[in-house]
Amino acid sequence: MIPRLALAAIIAATFFFTQAAAAAAVDNAPVLTLRDLPLLFADDAALASSTNVQRTVHTARTRPKPVLEGTLPQEGSRVYLTGSVHYDETTGLLRMWYAGHPDLPGGAKPKVAGFRAGKGNFVLYATSRDGLAWERPALGLHEFQGSQANNIVFDFHSPSVLVDPSDPDAARRYKMLGSISGGYYSGTSPDGLRWSGPKQPFIKSQDNITLTQDPTTGDYLAYLRIYPTMIRGLPRRTVWLARSADFVTWSKPELVFAPDEQDDAWVTEPGQRTEVNNMSVFPHAGGFLGFPTIFRVTATDRPKSQLAHGQSPTDGTLDVQLLTSADGRTWQRTAKREPIIPRGAAGSFDAGSIFSVGSTMVHVGDETWVYYTGISTSHGAPMPPKRIAIGRAEWRRHGFVSLDAGTEPGRVETKPLQLTSPQLVVNADAHAGAHLGELRVALLEADGRPIPGFALEDCTPLTADAVRWSPQWQTKTAPPIDRPVRVVLQLTNARLYSLSCKPVAQP
Repeated sequence: MIPRLALAAIIAATFFFTQAAAAAAVDNAPVLTLRDLPLLFADDAALASSTNVQRTVHTARTRPKPVLEGTLPQEGSRVYLTGSVHYDETTGLLRMWYAGHPDLPGGAKPKVAGFRAGKGNFVLYATSRDGLAWERPALGLHEFQGSQANNIVFDFHSPSVLVDPSDPDAARRYKMLGSISGGYYSGTSPDGLRWSGPKQPFIKSQDNITLTQDPTTGDYLAYLRIYPTMIRGLPRRTVWLARSADFVTWSKPELVFAPDEQDDAWVTEPGQRTEVNNMSVFPHAGGFLGFPTIFRVTATDRPKSQLAHGQSPTDGTLDVQLLTSADGRTWQRTAKREPIIPRGAAGSFDAGSIFSVGSTMVHVGDETWVYYTGISTSHGAPMPPKRIAIGRAEWRRHGFVSLDAGTEPGRVETKPLQLTSPQLVVNADAHAGAHLGELRVALLEADGRPIPGFALEDCTPLTADAVRWSPQWQTKTAPPIDRPVRVVLQLTNARLYSLSCKPVAQP
């Protein structure tokens, strides 16, 4: 435990501001709104300052076996999760929208009445209680191979679904983006099962796309792939962004993420290069996380006459890394560029590549799950031996990145935050084994002045591992919600993962 005199010195330093510094802080610091959507610490976008802390990226835990493989005629021998998994609180079910690719003689494209000609994919639907065992309900919506006893819901490739309860039009509560040969299309649905959409693409391009929503502006964000983009003399897959305020009219796409020279450091032969196959984007209170699939291309443009079943003209391996952004447009790399979802052991379904990542996160209990597509071989191998299936990556809740402090106390101060409820929630691990861990919280006015009763020394410390810890102060007073405040966290032998506010119960 920190001696009281030393703690008093830290507190005095924490609260020392000149009038000029305080005025500058108010003028230059934007106010972030803190709801149940957490504030993550993957970058410094929401921080006013930090000392004696180190940022750590936490690689996901994965399972040796997939959670869903292609076994049904409408799935074929490969299933893809560029799509979405959502938790339905009313039913307790997890709902998955994924893509299947039926295996038909001679490589024929599957035909369904009312569906458009595309790349041979279906949007399929599955549900689960535990996120591991998935049921494919016989929905009876579309006839395939003489039967409606299937889980087909739509005709997109690379489907990405957004549940949008804020839309006043009940027929548009579910939104989907995907591709059909030659362009990107949108679709809407009242229930996630019965879909309709424009007959014309909103952007003429191809072929991977993901959808998310800006929690601040409400804009819809489409992260799409445009190929080829010429970079350093070579054609590459890259990530572009289109925005829409109404899900009808979309902005002209702009390039937002492409491989840099460091990404090509592994190259040893002409023509080899790094590309970005696709990117899923997840909002948080201070910005966005990006999960791009980094594609190290070892061979390309192989003639179709030389390709076997399921083989691509482009070969190489894919890994998923972590990016951060304050606005969804300008992206930063993490220092080590390490995989955030690791490839599996030799022989496993995801040993060769992590091909794509779902466009949503699922938070269940104390864990966060992200579903992904794993490939057992490199991208361009034939089937068999190539397998393509869906796996699950797991972290502690919101546990992608932490700010860590050792025996010397670390200090983190946020920019001004508007709390939306009087119950602040801290996700941190102060259980340091043989070392005594501790985390304390203080609140400051937006200009940096201390708020009486909310000093570090007034806070009852956290000394355990907790994903939902609400700090208490000796005065038993609730944090103010009538004005922005800064949150100061002091941690010793502890890890800090996220901040949020517990939602106010609706009457």
